[in-house]
Amino acid sequence: MKHLFTMLVLAVFALGVGVGGLFSMALPSSQIDIESNTVTSRGLSFNTVTSALADATSPLQSKAQEQSFEMPVERISPGDWIKESSIEMRPDGVLIKFDNPQWAILADTNSMDPVFDEASHLIQKIPLSAAEIQAGDIVSYDSPMGFPIVHRVVEIGNDSEGWYAILKGDNNPQPDPWKVRFDMVRRVTVIVVY
Repeated sequence: MKHLFTMLVLAVFALGVGVGGLFSMALPSSQIDIESNTVTSRGLSFNTVTSALADATSPLQSKAQEQSFEMPVERISPGDWIKESSIEMRPDGVLIKFDNPQWAILADTNSMDPVFDEASHLIQKIPLSAAEIQAGDIVSYDSPMGFPIVHRVVEIGNDSEGWYAILKGDNNPQPDPWKVRFDMVRRVTVIVVY
C-alpha cells in the first residue's frame, strides 16, 4: 500500500510538471496572476501575486547572492544551575546530583515552542533567593490567574515593592502582563528531557 501511494504521488507530480511545462511554452514572456493561499493559526488568507514567466527560449540566468559572515547574536540563556562536578556519566546512565529536584507537569499551550512542549519533561530546582535567578532562566511561577506558568525571564528589576521579573513565553509575541515577585516563583528549570 505504501508503494502504491508513493507511485501515485510521483504520477501526480509528473503530471503537474508536464502541464506546467506545456503552460509555460504556450504563454512565454506573459504576465500571469497566481493566487497564493496562506494558512496560519489565525485563519486563511488569499494573496494575488503577479509573476512574469521567462521566455522559454532564453537560458536560465544565475543571480549572485551576497555572502553574509555575521556571527549569531548573543541571546539571553539560562544560568549555570548544575555544575559540571554534579554530573556523573556512567555506562548505565547519567547521575545528576542536586538537592530537592522537582518535576514540572506541562500544559499544551505552545508558549515555549520550540524549546519544549507538553510531551517534554522538565526537572526543576527551588531557588533559595531572588539573587539566584537571572534573565534567561525558565521558571515556574504562580500566576495571578490562579494557575502555574512556565516562561523565560526576560528582564529583572527592582521597584518600590522590591525585586521583580518580567517573563515571556519564547513563542509568545508579548511578555506576560504582570511583574513576577520572588514569592510567586516556585521553581527554576535546570533540565529539559525530550
